[in-house]
Amino acid sequence: MKRNRSYYIILVLILFVVTYSAYAAYQKQKNGPVFLDNHVFQRYNDQWGLWVDLNMEKKSLLEKAAEFGVLANEVMEINHLTEAELKRLKRSIFFPYSAEYMRNLQEKELFRETIESPIDQFIWPVLPNNKSRISSRIGRRWNTWHTGLDIAIPKNSIVLAAADGVVEEAGRGGDYGLYVKLYHHDMNHFHTVYGHNQELLVKPGDVVKKGQIIAFSGNTGKSTGPHVHFEVRFHNVYLNPENFLTPYEEGVATNLVGFAD
Repeated sequence: MKRNRSYYIILVLILFVVTYSAYAAYQKQKNGPVFLDNHVFQRYNDQWGLWVDLNMEKKSLLEKAAEFGVLANEVMEINHLTEAELKRLKRSIFFPYSAEYMRNLQEKELFRETIESPIDQFIWPVLPNNKSRISSRIGRRWNTWHTGLDIAIPKNSIVLAAADGVVEEAGRGGDYGLYVKLYHHDMNHFHTVYGHNQELLVKPGDVVKKGQIIAFSGNTGKSTGPHVHFEVRFHNVYLNPENFLTPYEEGVATNLVGFAD
C-alpha cells in the first residue's frame, strides 16, 4: 500500500509540473510581443525576407537573389515558380534573406515594429501611421448594410494578418475585388476578411502569423478609393471589428530584428 501511495504522489507531482509548465508557456505566449512586418522585414513560410516586384525593380531574379545572398533556385522553390512562369512574371515574389544579409541589416540598426497583443485579440490589419484613417464603419450605409470596417490608406500599403490562421480563400471576389479570407482556429473559429487589395501575397492553405504581410492594399472591386475593407465573422455573422481591436492610436514599440523570432 505504501508503495502504491508513493507512486500516486509521484504521479500527482509529475502532472502538476507538466500542467504548470504548459500554463506558464501559454501565459508567456499570451502576453508576448507581436512582430509586425514592414518594408524591410517580411515573412513567408517561416522565413524572413522581402516581397519584390522584379518588373518594378528592373532586375533579373538572379541579380536580386545575389543581392540578398541566396541562390536563385531557393527563390524559385519557395515561390513554386517554373521557368515558364518566370518568363512572363506579373506578380511579386518572395526573396529570403541570407544570414549574412540579416547581420548587415542589424549593423545598420534597422528595426521592425512590435506591439503587445494578447493571444486572443486581433491586431489592426495596417501599420499605424499618419496616412491612414477609418473612412467607414459597420452599419447601414447608402440603404445597404456595410459589413465591415474601411481603413483608408495609400495604394500598395502593407496589409497584415490580424491573428494567426490559415488562408481559406484568396482571389477575386465580386465587390470585394482581390481579397483574403483567414480562418482562426485558435480564436473560437472566427474568420477575418481583407478586401480591395492591389496584390495578394498568400494562397489558400498557407499558414500565417499575426502581423504577417498578406497583401498590398488597393482599390479593386466596388471601391471609391484605396482602402482596406476589414471584416470579422463568426459562423458567417458579421461582427463589429472595433469590438475586437485596441484603439488604433495605441503605441508601437520597436525591436531590433532577431534570428530566432
